[in-house]
Amino acid sequence: MGDRLIAGRYRLEERIGAGGMGVVWRATDLDLGRVVALKRSQAGDSGQIRREARIGAGLHHPNVVTVFDAVIDGDDRWLVMEYLPSRSLADVIDADGPLPPGKVAKIGVQLAAALAAMHEKGMVHRDLKPGNVLVADDGTAKLTDLGIAQWAEVTRTGGGLDVGTPGYVAPEMAEGRQAGAAADVFSLGATLFAAVEGTSVWGDASVGPFVQLRRATSYTLEPIRRAGPLAPALMELLRRKPAGRPDAVRAAELLSEVADVVVPARRRRFRVTRRAIAIAAVAAVLILTGGLLYATREPASIAAGPPSELVGDRRTADPCALVDPSVLNHLGTPELDNATGNFNACGVLLRLSADKEDIVDIRLELTTPTSPLLDKPMPGQLIVREIPSDSEDKCARGIPLPDGNQVWVHARHIRNWHAHLCDYVDPVATHAVSVLNREPVERRPAPFPDGSLGSLDACALGGELPQAIVGGPAAPDPVFGNWECYWNHRETQVTIRFERERAPFKDLDDRRVALGSREAFVEVSAEWKACQAEIPHRTFGGNGRAMIETVEIYVADKVKQPQEMCPAAERLAGEIAPRLPPL
Repeated sequence: MGDRLIAGRYRLEERIGAGGMGVVWRATDLDLGRVVALKRSQAGDSGQIRREARIGAGLHHPNVVTVFDAVIDGDDRWLVMEYLPSRSLADVIDADGPLPPGKVAKIGVQLAAALAAMHEKGMVHRDLKPGNVLVADDGTAKLTDLGIAQWAEVTRTGGGLDVGTPGYVAPEMAEGRQAGAAADVFSLGATLFAAVEGTSVWGDASVGPFVQLRRATSYTLEPIRRAGPLAPALMELLRRKPAGRPDAVRAAELLSEVADVVVPARRRRFRVTRRAIAIAAVAAVLILTGGLLYATREPASIAAGPPSELVGDRRTADPCALVDPSVLNHLGTPELDNATGNFNACGVLLRLSADKEDIVDIRLELTTPTSPLLDKPMPGQLIVREIPSDSEDKCARGIPLPDGNQVWVHARHIRNWHAHLCDYVDPVATHAVSVLNREPVERRPAPFPDGSLGSLDACALGGELPQAIVGGPAAPDPVFGNWECYWNHRETQVTIRFERERAPFKDLDDRRVALGSREAFVEVSAEWKACQAEIPHRTFGGNGRAMIETVEIYVADKVKQPQEMCPAAERLAGEIAPRLPPL
C-alpha cells in the first residue's frame, strides 16, 4: 500500500498508528512537497471523519494537531493532518515506565492550554487519554484525535457511556451524564496520573472496563504514590464534582508551578482577569517549548526539594504568602483579607453573587497539630489531608509540615447560608501546598505596628492568675506564635487569645465592665460553652475598612455552668488590661 495515492495527491508511506476509531499513515503531499498524516476511519466514510475535520478546521493551537483537509478516495473519507515525529504518551509510558513529576507537569501545561483553546470555542474533547497525546523528542505535546469531540451545546441522546475511555473517564460521564469542559479537565488529570503513576486512576486496564466504570461511578481512586510535587494539582483536577475542578486555564497555572516554567507574577489584592490568566498560560507554553530544548534532567528546584524547616520563626511567618485569591476567580469575586482573625491567619472573602451578604470566608491558618503525626511528612512531597465532616456545610483541610507545624484551611458562609464549602476550601489548600512544596513560608513584609497585640505573648499576659483560676499546676499551652494560650487543670480551662474584627466594636447586649481607662464586655459564649470577656484594644485600617484588635478571655468548666465562671473572667480581664500597650 506504500505506493497508493489518495485523492490523486497524497502518497501513503508508512502506517504509523491504529485504534478503534481509525488508521493513521505517514504520507507525502505531492502538490506541496511536505510530510503529512492521513487518517481513515475504520468504518469507511463515516460521520466521525467529517466531524473531526469540521471541529479541527475551527481550532488552531500549537498544542493541537492541525487539520489541513478532508478528502474522499473511493468509498473512504480521509483526514489530512499535520505530521509530528513523535510517540503517543501511552507508548512513552509503556516503554519508559512512570515519568518524573516535572516532565509530566510540562506535558500537562501544554495539554491544558490546548483544552483552554477548545473550551473557549465551546468545544469539548470527550476522550483525552495517553493514546491521544503525541509527545515529540523536544518535549512538545499535542492533543490529537478529535473524532468524538463535539460542541458543548450539542444535546446527547441515548443512554449509557457512549464517549470516553473507561480508564480516564470523569465520574459524571460514567454515570451517563453529558460531558462538559469539566470532564475534559478530569480526563487531563487522569492522563497525567497515568503518566506519573504508571496506571489508570480507576485501576489497571487488566481489571477490565466494567470494573473501571464501577470505580468511576463510586469515585474509588487509586492512591497517589509517585507524584510528589505534582500531587496537589492532580487532586484538584481529579475532584469528584465538576463544579469543584479548575477550568483549563487555571489547570495550566497549577501545572506550570510544578513544571518550573515562568509565569508572570500576580499581586495580591487585585483581581486577575480571565484574559490575563489566559495570556499567562500561553506564555508558560511558549517558555516551556523553548526551554525543553535544553532540559536534560529535572529542574534543581524540584529535584532538590525545599528545606524541612518551612515555617521558621512563627511570629514572622506570613500566612498570606500561601494565599492567592485568584485561584477562586472561576467561583466568584475574591478579595484577600489579611486583617481579620488572629495573627496566624489570612483569608479570602469570596462574593458568590450580587447579594452583598452572599460571601464565603475562607481562612488559612498556620498552626500546630492537635495530636502527634504518625508519619512525618517528607519535604517536597506534602499533601492536603481531608478533615472529616458530617455535612457539606462544613469543610476543613490540613497540610502537615515536616517541621511539626500544620496549615489549616477552613471556610464558612458569613450568613450561614447553605454552600458547598469544600469547593472553595480545596483550591486555596491546593495552592498553599504547591507553594510549600517549592519553598519555605515567606516573612511578613513589615513588623507589627507599635502597640499592636501582634507583638505580645498571650501566655505571659495574665501573669499567674490563669493558673490560680484553674486551681492547680498548669503550664501554659501556647498555640502557634503565642497569640493564643490555654491553661487546663481537671475540669477548668482558661483561654487568652487575640482577635481582629470590624470596628466599631459592637457590644450588643454584653455587660460592660469598667477596667480603669479601659473596659471589657462580658457574655456567655454558647460556641465556647464558657464565659467570655473581651477587651477592645487598638483600632487600625485593614483592607479599606476600620478594624479593631481585641483580647478575648474564656473561662470554662465541665461541671459548672458558663455564667458561674464570669467572675473569674472579669478578674482576669482586670489583670490583663493594665498590661496592654497604652492606647
